[in-house]
Amino acid sequence: MYSASFFNYYRIGRLIIGLTLFLSFQVSGIPSRIPNLVYVLLIYNFIALVRIFAKPMKINYFDFFFDIAFVSALVYLTVTTYSYLTLLYLFPIFFASVLIATRKIYVFPVTSAFLYAFVYYAGSVRLEAETLFNLSLHSLSFFLIALAGDTMKRRMETQDKQIARLEEERIRMQGYERLYRVSADLAHELRNPLASVSAAAQFLKEGRTDPDIIDMLDAETKRLSNLVNDFLFFSRPSDAPKESVDLSELVRIVVARQETEKHIISAVDDGAVVEANRTFLDVALSNIVRNGLEAARSLLKVTLHKSRRDLAVEVEDDGRGIDDDARDKIFEPFFTTKSGGTGLGLAISYRIITSYGGTTMVDRSPLGGARFTVTFPRKEG
Repeated sequence: MYSASFFNYYRIGRLIIGLTLFLSFQVSGIPSRIPNLVYVLLIYNFIALVRIFAKPMKINYFDFFFDIAFVSALVYLTVTTYSYLTLLYLFPIFFASVLIATRKIYVFPVTSAFLYAFVYYAGSVRLEAETLFNLSLHSLSFFLIALAGDTMKRRMETQDKQIARLEEERIRMQGYERLYRVSADLAHELRNPLASVSAAAQFLKEGRTDPDIIDMLDAETKRLSNLVNDFLFFSRPSDAPKESVDLSELVRIVVARQETEKHIISAVDDGAVVEANRTFLDVALSNIVRNGLEAARSLLKVTLHKSRRDLAVEVEDDGRGIDDDARDKIFEPFFTTKSGGTGLGLAISYRIITSYGGTTMVDRSPLGGARFTVTFPRKEG
């Protein structure tokens, strides 16, 4: 909310005003004629400086009343010399009207008007028609600046709500756009195997029972089943039961499970624990490791290292790497550079890892290929 930072600007601004007044009065030689003015300014600047460091995010009525009292003291000490100092009343009144609830803001112009009138009375200023006009004009200006500040506050709040609604609408439209794109990609992926299944069914109707037709029907049926299962996994809600998962053990299991002739180097720190669903996390890491193996020429390196706050799993290969254009799309559903891939593996991994507060990034590995870095917030356990 803007109010906290706005209040800090106010407290810094009044210290600047106080220091400026002190230096200006020193240069003009006023303290020699009004000695008490020095003490008032020193006390004010000291308290203003202390208030900057005292709970800077908390709005306190004391600050506004303190400034009104300070201005009243200045006006009292210079009432017959520097009448323009009454303009300083507008500073705390305006900021109070912006930062305080509407029904309470008018206590500050009332207080200012009362103290200003008292200063005139205490300063032995005669109550002539011009004086009464001056008091009335100042009181009116105090109320008008409070009203202006309150109006600005209301407009800022309305603007913030409108911006929030527009942002929600933008996010919702992006979700719809992504849904439409995924749906279109899914329809495209389903079309080819369905066409093959339809052709096989037609051949069977005609009495043709060639082994090739049966094999094609079996293969395309399995492909459809895998595609649907992957898509259901991708769209499954992320509110699966969570537990403390030993990430070190899980990474070792995922690496040991791979059946490959390529060389895998693993370096895993012990005691890495995250809060997640073990089954989902297993799928996410397995997809990334399997993707690295498929891209590697002969070497895959899997490491897990801990920092004070994060756990990072890196999967590096010595393949040809990922093009810059593909890098921006690699986690999107149905995006793939493989002839037989569905393009859902890395998208599923990205979705799972993100749902548990992790991040997934890809860049170039020192081995020459790609490096996937999965980072989780650390859970001590």
